[in-house]
Amino acid sequence: MLNFIINNREIKSDLPPGGSLVDFIRDELHLYGTKIGCREGDCGACTILVGELVEGKLKYRTMASCLTPLGNVNGKHVVTIEGVNGKDLTPIQEELIDKNATQCGFCTPGFVLSLHGFCLSDKEKNNVNVVEALAGNICRCTGYKSIEKAANVIVTKLQSMPKANNIAWLVQNKFLPDYFTTIEERLKKIVPTPLKVKDAGNIIAGGTDLLLQDPEGAIELLPNLVFDAKEFNKIKIENKRCYIGATTPITDVKDSLEIKKLFPKMDQYLNLMASTPIRNMATVGGNIANGSPIGDLSVMLLALDATLVISNKGQIRELPLKDFFLGYKKTNKTPDEFIQWIYFDLPDDKTFFSFEKISKRLHLDMATVNSSLKIVIENGVIKKASFAVGGLGPSLKFMDKTCSALIGKTLTNETFKEANRVAQTEITPRSRAEYKRSLVRQQLFIHLMSFSPMTISLEALK
Repeated sequence: MLNFIINNREIKSDLPPGGSLVDFIRDELHLYGTKIGCREGDCGACTILVGELVEGKLKYRTMASCLTPLGNVNGKHVVTIEGVNGKDLTPIQEELIDKNATQCGFCTPGFVLSLHGFCLSDKEKNNVNVVEALAGNICRCTGYKSIEKAANVIVTKLQSMPKANNIAWLVQNKFLPDYFTTIEERLKKIVPTPLKVKDAGNIIAGGTDLLLQDPEGAIELLPNLVFDAKEFNKIKIENKRCYIGATTPITDVKDSLEIKKLFPKMDQYLNLMASTPIRNMATVGGNIANGSPIGDLSVMLLALDATLVISNKGQIRELPLKDFFLGYKKTNKTPDEFIQWIYFDLPDDKTFFSFEKISKRLHLDMATVNSSLKIVIENGVIKKASFAVGGLGPSLKFMDKTCSALIGKTLTNETFKEANRVAQTEITPRSRAEYKRSLVRQQLFIHLMSFSPMTISLEALK
């Protein structure tokens, strides 16, 4: 039995946990403000807020309800556009109207809830962060500038909001209805006891790709379907290694202070991966287990020489990530196995790491070719190299020969030329071969030049 709250109403449902949340909202509760647009998590029309207790504190995030399995909101608070509506317009709704930021209105609920999610978040209240919070919401009418103007006014109105007890302030200032102040205590009373992972048959984290590729199959996975597996939703540093739990959302990796210390540009890299609502749902383990040949986080972890900790009902094995991908959507994992952790050695001041991605759009798009390179330099000489590329074939490719060509060399134009020559012999793009070969060359050059801009120059490309 699923037990959760939608807006101000407690829900108990025995429907399959693999069913789509957007269908439940519209078909069962008849709340039609949540729209169905693309059903792929791209348009933002179905955006909702999901609040859950994290270490005793109520935390809200935007999510795409079309990709959210019903079981993923068990014990949580779901907010649709009807859940923020009141007798009067909220300050967010007033500003959208005042700035002419809505026309046909189909996308408006998604923008409103994304702005409410920004208000409820711990993010610094500035114009950059509010625009990022709106990512994933598409409007075909306004041209976005009017929406941006409204969002910037909201930022100004939030400057006096305290960091602690922000829900009370938002209720007092009419951003949220009064019932929001009761949600935390109500959730504490209904949070279910999860089935232990070792007893589970099918373990789902975000479930975003499951509902995208096989919605009917998700419903059939009813027996022993477990969501969240919270014991693996964390990032920890132990024994000179970084461990990332498989059910950790991409957003948590992006916002992690530990990760930022290790990789200062990780925030920029992950901005290129999906949108805010999708990053709030998609998990590290899901990105890997999906077996995609263009997985952004997977290609980064591959270059970091990551290792998987895999469990089968209590039996643990470890597997290098480069041995995990066997073909298109084929992985070195049985249906009964569950990825628990992904770990890699901590980089030191001799380690250099970068990620590159080429896609049709800068944001919210799949990679045409993506790649990541890690090198270790001692006394000016490359001692170790790990280079991984996606988008060339049925699975991500670890470039062993190219790595060997880099080891023992200094960072010069000649080193790049030789490494590229080897790389071109190592790849066999399945489509648009000439174009993808040029992208590999371009990305390898950018990687190396970013490590040593004084010794590698554009002359190397001639």
